[in-house]
Amino acid sequence: MTEGTSPAASGPAGSLFEVQVGAFFLLSLLVRAEPRGLSGTIIDRVEFQRALEGHPLDDVIVHAHDATGKPAVLEIQVKRGITFAPGDPIFRSVVGQIVQASRKPEFLTSHYELAIAISKTSHKIDGAYQDVLTWARELGDAATFMKRINRPGSANNDMRTFVDTFRSHLRDEGAAHDDESVWRLLRRLQIFVFDFTATGSNSEELAKERCVRALHPDDASRAGELWTVLTGLAIRIAAAGGDRTPDGVIEDVQQKSFRLAADRHTFSARMALAEASRNALRR
Repeated sequence: MTEGTSPAASGPAGSLFEVQVGAFFLLSLLVRAEPRGLSGTIIDRVEFQRALEGHPLDDVIVHAHDATGKPAVLEIQVKRGITFAPGDPIFRSVVGQIVQASRKPEFLTSHYELAIAISKTSHKIDGAYQDVLTWARELGDAATFMKRINRPGSANNDMRTFVDTFRSHLRDEGAAHDDESVWRLLRRLQIFVFDFTATGSNSEELAKERCVRALHPDDASRAGELWTVLTGLAIRIAAAGGDRTPDGVIEDVQQKSFRLAADRHTFSARMALAEASRNALRR
């Protein structure tokens, strides 16, 4: 989104895929699930189209917290056509957004993740590119990471090309592109594949299964309808550059006469209350 552009003008009105990605995270919010890309956390709020509020990867922004209450943020840019190849202008543009995000004071001092959501994968994406991101995340220093990338027999040419392309785009953006800087950014980056555009989409089936989890057992047959409602809700929120908390999305859903399952996060408290009530009745 360019400076001064409204969410309505730059939002996902023409992109069903982008809306479906947003709806997926609204569904995670509804069931208070661990959001994809932020393991070990519980989702608190989902925002859409927030470039003007300081989120360069602005299509979907997820706010969450871990078991100790520490906050976590995930920014997601949705790109159907990205290939990550050296000549791909979309990848170069997204790296520019990554550079902007990395300049935020809290980026390296907090749990702050970045992701690119894509609709179609490839052998290189599933293999070499995901392997690069996994190595960056699992290897604890830049020197070890780069030695493995450059060592014949460990990494392959596709992996080295991906790292070199990323470094080149950083340099073109005027950002630091030494080994340490490249490694630190790659270990904060994830590639999500959502196959919503495919016939017999696995992502859509997963979403509908989670809709069943969200609903009262008597309303489980309405799972497909709930997914449609959440998709429409994502369109409306994104057009306004809006957001939702759990209470907000619950209210939206209940307005459509859905009966929701009890919040699993209050299960223990509800069971204790029920036991206390039974004991009181016995007296």
